[in-house]
Amino acid sequence: MGLLVPKEPVEIKELMKIVRRRIAGSGNSNDIDYDSSAVWSFNKLPKYLWEQWKNDLERQGITWQRFLRILKLHTLDVIEWGLRGSLTWEGLIKRIEKTINNYSSKR
Repeated sequence: MGLLVPKEPVEIKELMKIVRRRIAGSGNSNDIDYDSSAVWSFNKLPKYLWEQWKNDLERQGITWQRFLRILKLHTLDVIEWGLRGSLTWEGLIKRIEKTINNYSSKR
């Protein structure tokens, strides 16, 4: 489909880290449930990407609801990008785009 790579939302990445620290408290710092909750807090990343790609996604038959389901499949990737820094923004977008292409109704 060829989605443009939007500017990396560093403010969203920082918010994820802040939320992660706050919800974990003195708990296990490697707890995946805390990580998952932190990266999906406030739906900031999905909203940002939807704003960037909405027209292209809708042309491909991807609704907001389907887009959320697609992104949920990438929870670990978002954790790797947003919290661990082990995945680049471009790498994250490439993985998401591949899944979007697989779920598109206009292939």
